[in-house]
Amino acid sequence: MRKRNRKLLVPTVASFLSLTLYFTGGSTFAAASNHVQLIEAAPTAANHGTPIGHTNRSTKASITVALQLRNSDKLDNYIASLKNPFSLNYKKYLTPDEFKNQYGPTDATVANVKSYLTSQGFKVDIVSSNNAFITVSGTIGQMEDTFGVTINNYKNSKGEIYYANDKAPTIPAEFSGVITDVEGLNNEPHYTHPKISSLSTQVSQKTAAVTPKVGSGPAGGYTPSELKGAYDVNPLASAGYTGSGQTVAVMELDGYKATNISSYNSYYGLGSPSPTNVYIDGYSGAAGQGEIEVELDIEVINAIAPKAQVIVYEGPNSAQGLIDTYQKIASENRAKSISVSWGIGEQHEASATMNSLHTIFQQYAAQGQSIFAASGDNGAYDSGGRTLEVDSPANDPYVTGVGGTHLNLSGTSYSSESVWSNKINKSGDGGGLSKVYAMPSYQSGPGVQNSYSNGKREVPDVSADADPNTGYSIYTGGAWKVVGGTSAAAPLWAGIATLNNQFAAANGKSYLGQANPTLYKVFNTTQNYSAYHDITSGTNLYYPATAGYDMASGIGTPDAYNLIRDINGF
Repeated sequence: MRKRNRKLLVPTVASFLSLTLYFTGGSTFAAASNHVQLIEAAPTAANHGTPIGHTNRSTKASITVALQLRNSDKLDNYIASLKNPFSLNYKKYLTPDEFKNQYGPTDATVANVKSYLTSQGFKVDIVSSNNAFITVSGTIGQMEDTFGVTINNYKNSKGEIYYANDKAPTIPAEFSGVITDVEGLNNEPHYTHPKISSLSTQVSQKTAAVTPKVGSGPAGGYTPSELKGAYDVNPLASAGYTGSGQTVAVMELDGYKATNISSYNSYYGLGSPSPTNVYIDGYSGAAGQGEIEVELDIEVINAIAPKAQVIVYEGPNSAQGLIDTYQKIASENRAKSISVSWGIGEQHEASATMNSLHTIFQQYAAQGQSIFAASGDNGAYDSGGRTLEVDSPANDPYVTGVGGTHLNLSGTSYSSESVWSNKINKSGDGGGLSKVYAMPSYQSGPGVQNSYSNGKREVPDVSADADPNTGYSIYTGGAWKVVGGTSAAAPLWAGIATLNNQFAAANGKSYLGQANPTLYKVFNTTQNYSAYHDITSGTNLYYPATAGYDMASGIGTPDAYNLIRDINGF
């Protein structure tokens, strides 16, 4: 990746000598100080609901403060060198400690910020292993006073009640360029999983007569055997490549029921190890409305890489929860393959939050961790409106964005695919042009420079089955269902990356690491085997499928056996 292939989301600050009046318990007081405002952290949550009063200042809360990485101008070049076989850094992935020592804020910087926060009454709870994120706890009142905001309660259209700040936070001028983001000033349930579609839900709510058309699952839908047949996983499984010894992470903002996972595994005879759970920011792990999302992710990974260990990282559904959960995966560095199905439209995310995410994704790449993210289920209109928009985090250059198709089989073997879209309910796989990130250097090849290109990052990178009409057989909510969405395609790719890592280890090779440079290299150069199915029919409600790369299906869908042999030079 070239040094300047992305837009740098540095904090935009406005300096001023502020005189802020705070109202507390019937009295007001003034505080004058030289502060700067983090314009990039301007809130969006307050726009999503109706105000219903001021939040109680004594309410307990926590915040996560993000700090600027050290030597950040060199980090992109280092990551690029990891994929350059002529570089001395080739595949010399960093440990979390090495990342901290080379790129993390210094201990002195962390100590200064901690000293300021504790002087405002906050208690320091956690400093991330890379020194880039400091989580503290306190009260709403302390948050208002420290960051110069007013925090009110809101009620959204779903009836959910949350609190949110009214404007961008301010920080002392001495921390300008040091503190880049403050997360936790709102607890809006911000992130969604629109990238999931249950066939039964569509029957009752969206379409008049949708019925399962394919698959031999108990309620229809493709089974593990059919998915492995479709994407040429069986030769790998027959040779013993089933994910054994490998670890996969799923990033979740909800919980699941272990009995559903064990029922799925038992019915299909997968023999998968039970998932292990890591809870972040005090999340209980209780299954909520997003339960089906979590169970889909785990079960699809088990279908493709049944012997891999799945770690479920679960945090609260808020911007702070999102950042802290992603960072925990980086800090532990236990999983070399990561699946993500939660997100939000790029234009609906605060720039400072995307900047914090980008920092974490850089660490994944430096540590050799692959991340696959669903590209969205609203076609080219990620937030379901009329505006072309891609999904975050699939928009990030360090993330592999995964789109979706309509998959047809011939028996249990691959037959054909087209881009998934449904004009009736305006669903389809996400894709298009980022408005934030420049096109990375690895993104090249036939079709990349197309009539829509404008120098920006193009999404998705790859695809897999996602249409609910050719959906997955899943056990969730105590019953068998047929489920689709790019939420299913992302864990399928994470499972294939896991098989690659086992194959590589067995043959003296290194694990995949940041996937996109390798996937595009295979696409762009002559290989021994045909690694992708080129999707050439259908649209995602705007962008058409074409020969080569397109913003409806990316490079295409995998022939896993061929792709893994190509990646590892066989």
